[in-house]
Amino acid sequence: MERIQSALEKAREARGEIPQETPVRGEGETQGHAASSAADRWLELEEATINPRILRRNRVMAYEGGVEAGPFDMLRTKVLQQMRANNWRRLVITSPTSGCGKTTTSCNLAFSLARQPDVRTMVIEIDMRRPAMARTLGQKKLQHQFGKVLSGTAAMRDHVIRYGNNLCFGTNHAPMHNSAELLQSQTTVEALAEIEKTLEPTIMIFDTSPLLVSDDTIGFLGQVDCALLVAEAESTTIDEIDTCEKDLAAHTNVLGVVLNKCRYMGKGYGYGYGYGY
Repeated sequence: MERIQSALEKAREARGEIPQETPVRGEGETQGHAASSAADRWLELEEATINPRILRRNRVMAYEGGVEAGPFDMLRTKVLQQMRANNWRRLVITSPTSGCGKTTTSCNLAFSLARQPDVRTMVIEIDMRRPAMARTLGQKKLQHQFGKVLSGTAAMRDHVIRYGNNLCFGTNHAPMHNSAELLQSQTTVEALAEIEKTLEPTIMIFDTSPLLVSDDTIGFLGQVDCALLVAEAESTTIDEIDTCEKDLAAHTNVLGVVLNKCRYMGKGYGYGYGYGY
């Protein structure tokens, strides 16, 4: 019997097969230690220090929850329902032009999602022409440059900050040249696939460049499942919204339009705050 077992093992080795009972060790693991879970790998990321006062000053109201977070909680629920129903994981948040509030919306949605402990959310800033997310989060001193992760020249763990156990941000402290070419490159495709494999996020949110100012976002849409368009009340025109919706729909699924900075909504809508969708 032992000879038969020995012969079977030699045959497996000759075919390059690994016996089922033999553990496959990942990079950096030692014999006798099982591979770490995705939750463990999240906890290995650098944890950020939060200043709620700065977040509130920058209109990030969803961090603490409460009435002011109500509109974003409603948006969170609608987004989760659609993404779960369709098995989608990657969401782009963009706008027709600058100043519409897409970064603020991305951060608020992320913190709202983070209050659901079973949802792991990763926010990646790919607006590499005018990055603003680190400043919005009160992390202006960060020297993170997530664009380097996408280019394959830096490790993800060195350019990501974590809030709690289920939310992390990849930000850029300075603009990057050739951002459109980078976002359409194979290295970006491979980097995002590796991130999903390592961290297993429930949702990946991409804060992108405005649609009407460059080809960065259009070139990246093939990498995502769906998109939200953020429009600025009293500034964004109907024609701009129509144009952007058509461009988005040609490449991905459009979840809807978020109307930001709206001053004239009734008190019964959005709990009296200036956000609509």
